[in-house]
Parts: sequence; C-alpha cells; structure tokens
Amino acid sequence: MLSDILRVVNIAHRQDLPEYREGGWRVQRGQGGMNNALYRVESEGKVYACKLCVTDDRKRAEREYAALELLQQRGCDIAPKPVGIDLSGESVPYPVVVYEWCEGSPMNPDRNSSHLQFLLNSVQSMHSCRPEPKDARRLLIPVQKAWFHWFERTPYIEELNDFIEKYAPWLRRISNEGQALSKRLERLVRIGEERLSSMRVELGWGAFPVCLCHVDPNSNNAILEADGRVRWIDWEYSGWGDPALDLAEYRWHIAYADLSADQQAWFREAYQPSSEDAKFAQRVVFWDILLAARWPLLMLRWLWSRENGPDRLRLSTIEAEKTDLWGRLVGLIERAEQFYVSPDRF
Repeated sequence: MLSDILRVVNIAHRQDLPEYREGGWRVQRGQGGMNNALYRVESEGKVYACKLCVTDDRKRAEREYAALELLQQRGCDIAPKPVGIDLSGESVPYPVVVYEWCEGSPMNPDRNSSHLQFLLNSVQSMHSCRPEPKDARRLLIPVQKAWFHWFERTPYIEELNDFIEKYAPWLRRISNEGQALSKRLERLVRIGEERLSSMRVELGWGAFPVCLCHVDPNSNNAILEADGRVRWIDWEYSGWGDPALDLAEYRWHIAYADLSADQQAWFREAYQPSSEDAKFAQRVVFWDILLAARWPLLMLRWLWSRENGPDRLRLSTIEAEKTDLWGRLVGLIERAEQFYVSPDRF
C-alpha cells in the first residue's frame, strides 16, 4: 500500500498537478504548511494524507512519524493513525510520512468555550505522554528532543538577536514606518534579553518532567472531527520538551490572537501541570517573556519572505497579503509592549 501511495503522489508532485487520477486512485494537492507538500490520496474507500517534508537538520518526517506512532502505542487518540514512512528518496525525492486523513475541520477556538475545552483536553492528553524505557523497543523511530526546546537559555537569546540582524535592516529601508517599527522591535529584544538573563530558572534536561510537545499549536493543525475529538496534525517539530513552553505558545501564537483576555486566562488556569513539576509556573513566566518578543520577529520574517522569497527551502509558498502581514506585525509589537509594561494584565 505504501509503495502505491508514493508512486501516484510522485506523479502528481513532479507534474505539479492539483489533481491526478489513475485507475481507482485519486490524488489531490492539499493545504499544508510552508515546509511541506500535502496530498490527499483516495483508494478503495480509504483516504490517506501523504506529506512530503523538507530535508533539513530538523528531521521533520522522523519527528512526525515518531509522535504518531508513540501516540498510537499509548492509546492516546489525539492524532491520525500512522501508515508508514519513507526516507529513502527513491519513490519521492523527499522524506515522506503517510497517515490516515482527518476528515474534520480546523479548530476555531475563538468561537465558543466548548471548543476551548476540546483543545485543552487534547493538550492535557498530549502532555500526559512521557518517556518510558520500553519506548526504545516498541517504536520504529525514537522520539527526539522537541525542536525549539533547547534546554538552555543562550540559544533563545541568540535567536532573537539573529532575527534583528537579518531582517531589521530591510524593515528600516522600506519606509519611515518601517524605521519606527524596527526601533520598537530592537527595544523589545533588549528588554526581553535583560529580563531573561536576570531570571534564575532551571531549563536543563532533567530539571523538570519532560513530555510530548507538539511545538506548533497553530489552530489549523488541530482538527475537530465529527466524534468531538481534536486530532492534531503536522507533528514535524514535535518531541520530548517542556510543557510550560508548549503551554505558553497558546498565549502568543498568532492563531490565538483573537482570544479574549478572559479566554486566555481560563485556558491557563484550567490547565493542570504535573504534580511532579514544582517549577512549572516559574518557567511559564520565562517563556512568556521570550515569546512576547519572538512572535513579532517571526511575523517580520514572514513579511520579509513574502516580499523577498523564502528565507530557506520550503515546499509551499506564502499566500498572505502584505497588508495583512503588516497589520499582524504591528499588532504583535503592540501586544508585546503592553505585556512588558503590565504583565499582570495578561
């Protein structure tokens, strides 16, 4: 089955076809992220997702398959069932993960409280998965440390300054407003770096209980299906990580920018950290400071890529309008500034 799926997907991908039919097969290009090409594959009444991943040091396909297999082994029904993985590059010139297609629709957590509850339930289930000695024997591919969960503070501060170095000069050049925004971003990074450097918080591996973290909580990755369950897709950054960082992302990710302060507060308060994680709240404060500065910079990179081309190898293009990205950038800067002035209001 896997080889047949790869064969028909390869034809569709090489010819850049939105749809391809052959015998009882139907292949359609789906809406995936920028770092992958997603295909919906139908055959004999069954539907599969075939995801072609960028080849880089993040080992995206391995991460995704490892998470799906782990969740299936643990009986944690918050992700589609894995079908297979191919890293050979022989049938398709990219690492490929295949799993059962999720037929629901992406979450819109701003709609009502029941959706937020569904989302919270899935996050709690995810974070209940912790490393076990038997994983090495039972899993085809071992779960790695989560991407962006670096277990030391220095790489995070370096990343903030790297964003400024790469993208702020372009922002300053394009307009007077860009110059003003660049100064505000640079100030956010200075404040963030000072506060992060002054905090006494343990981030190292072994300092707290790690768990399975998705890392990319974009609401488009949370599929609400007909049975009322939320099933997560796009696990390509996942792995063992800090649940406090994973939780903090739900406050700062652009997908949740429209949630009210009350909804954000409810989500934080309703989440139940592990009873063994005594420093959880302290680390959440650390991650809030970091992510408040980081998200405007991620949006700046997105805007830069929209105007100048991909910042790195990607398999899909950025379709957002410049005016929309610009508005989001301004909004994220304002939100970070407000947080740094009055963190208790958040």
